[in-house]
Amino acid sequence: MALQSLPITATIAMRARDVSRPSKEQQEAADRRPLRDEMPKRDPKRKG
Repeated sequence: MALQSLPITATIAMRARDVSRPSKEQQEAADRRPLRDEMPKRDPKRKG
């Protein structure tokens, strides 16, 4: 793979961090959403 030989510089790392940061709207929506542990358990009979 050609990507494995690509050196990760500080600039590339900082750009990747900025891209992966959620927007303000996404962050607020995630804050309103309940955590997985707070979600009601699904009915195990539905799996099939």
